[in-house]
Amino acid sequence: FLMMSIAYTGCISITSVFVIPVTEAFGVDRGSFLLYQTILLLVSIGVTAYYGKRMAKGNVKRIVVISALVAAAGYVIFAMAKSLYMFYFGAIFLGVGFSNCTVLPLSIILNNWFGGKVRGTAMGFCFVGSGVGGLVILPLLNSVISSSGWRTGYLVLAVLFGVVAAMALIFLVKTPEQRGFVRMGETLAETQKESTGEAKGMVVREALKTPMFWMIAASAILTTFGSTAILFNSAPFFIDCGFSVEKAALIASFNLGMIAIGKILIGFLCDKFGTKFGSIFSAVIFGLQFVCLALMTINPVVFVFGAVICYGIGGGGITVCPPLLVNALFGEKDYGNIAAGMNMATNFGGTFGGTLAAVIFDVTGSYVAFWCMAAGSMAIVVILRLICFRLRKKYTY
Repeated sequence: FLMMSIAYTGCISITSVFVIPVTEAFGVDRGSFLLYQTILLLVSIGVTAYYGKRMAKGNVKRIVVISALVAAAGYVIFAMAKSLYMFYFGAIFLGVGFSNCTVLPLSIILNNWFGGKVRGTAMGFCFVGSGVGGLVILPLLNSVISSSGWRTGYLVLAVLFGVVAAMALIFLVKTPEQRGFVRMGETLAETQKESTGEAKGMVVREALKTPMFWMIAASAILTTFGSTAILFNSAPFFIDCGFSVEKAALIASFNLGMIAIGKILIGFLCDKFGTKFGSIFSAVIFGLQFVCLALMTINPVVFVFGAVICYGIGGGGITVCPPLLVNALFGEKDYGNIAAGMNMATNFGGTFGGTLAAVIFDVTGSYVAFWCMAAGSMAIVVILRLICFRLRKKYTY
């Protein structure tokens, strides 16, 4: 929870409060600035490909601690930047921290500690950290930027990643056996696996040959395609809609605070009614959020409430659903490697969504065309997930 609060928020969720001050300082457009996020997420894909298997079998703690310190160095580079090229260079360091300090290691650890009866709820409570962290850190950063400048804001983030390294060094534990516990909330099938010593499911080579993998990967890409656009552009978008800088930052932080509720809710729904229901429900609500954003130009005061509520509830599935979908569709036999592949797909969607939204604004002076595009993409997500659960019936394990 604490790692998601600081590391995920520090890499992704706080981006929007820096957009206007940095672009004004360098005299560049929003798309050029947010290109650093594209680089960050592309690097994270490569890092995930390299470290996914190593985390599943090796020392997670060491990887997380070193990666957090690397990310801290990236934000020091940001604070010292004399041109956008230093942002692009620093983004390489942040890509390492984002991949190795957030969803990938935590998905592996949580799957080791919690069985199918409670896994969704446990992941919901863990990943809710990114929402709570945004609710707290985003307005504080906005205050720091207003009083001391954006360079100081980036130094604050560097210090926070130092805190992540310290927390991981002291507290991070990969398996319950290392602390004298047993795995909680196991299903009957998982209990039988413990007695036979053999996990059920596919290995990554088999999963890659199924249409299910590529459809679920596509659904993860399309979801983060829209979500990163909100995270990177929410504050400037709300300002464009007529809200003051302070109110825009407050609304953006409410967005992140609401997602705290959504992650717990989606995790609970996946445990209670199944991953199929939870993942599809979250995609439908998340799509409605883009409809509300597109309509905000008509009446910002009214539709901002719908946008925040739908983002909070539907956005809860962005990080919670992909690891649960891996378990539901492919089993536990090679969970770490398949989850790493899904994490790569999630990060790939983020590489171009936020930047494309900014470019569309630079060209048209509005984000509306992008919000409509994102709403359509979520309709495709719903269809893809329905097909995957239909295909799952063909496989026996």
